[in-house]
Amino acid sequence: MRRHIARVALIALVPLPLSAQVQSGMATAGTTGMAPIPLASYPQGQAMMAKAAQNAALLDIKFEFINKSYENDQYVKDPITGTKVRTACIRFKASSGFRFKVDVPQVTLNAQGLTVEQNISRLDADGLTAKVQLGPCQEISTGIGVRAKDVKVTYKARPMIVLNAAGCSVAWNQDTDDTRVSIGDLNILGVQNNIDNLAKDAVREALNLALDGFFGAIMRNELMKISTVECGGGARTKK
Repeated sequence: MRRHIARVALIALVPLPLSAQVQSGMATAGTTGMAPIPLASYPQGQAMMAKAAQNAALLDIKFEFINKSYENDQYVKDPITGTKVRTACIRFKASSGFRFKVDVPQVTLNAQGLTVEQNISRLDADGLTAKVQLGPCQEISTGIGVRAKDVKVTYKARPMIVLNAAGCSVAWNQDTDDTRVSIGDLNILGVQNNIDNLAKDAVREALNLALDGFFGAIMRNELMKISTVECGGGARTKK
């Protein structure tokens, strides 16, 4: 089984070349250059997109916390100088993560663009490493658990195909590339109440970036590879 690690702390999911240069048999004879058309208008576009979504679902996603501290320190105002004086540190920081898989998403491809809808019924992880500061500004290592239910992802993009005398290429309109993630229920185990909200913020941000990288980069890459097979030929980057 293939695996892909979505390291959201580094945003390392830089897409591979997002277009494929192919042989000329697919293009209209004598055409020297046509305007891009929606992928849905290409006869094999629906099948290509469905296969890309199916292939992407075979990959693992690694959800990692972003390497930063989530803070809600407490301050009081000095009555003499008027400056703020910190009275307590309330901070959460985690750097570990866990791997999970997604089911084959629902894909809608039409002339207006691509919509991918993904439901993740449950995510579970125990024994994740975190550091907290509560009261004294001194880090204490702890273990946490994550329980997330009803994670819903909606990804929208506009894949286009270009036909010309040399072949064809597939490109994505970045202006419409967007991922929305909602989490129905999120619980953090192993932290006190005044750290709980900070831990949830860390999970939400990291999970959003992991899924954004998955749909924004991995599915584009899968479609590029399928396009190469479908049309034949090598690959190049189309700007």
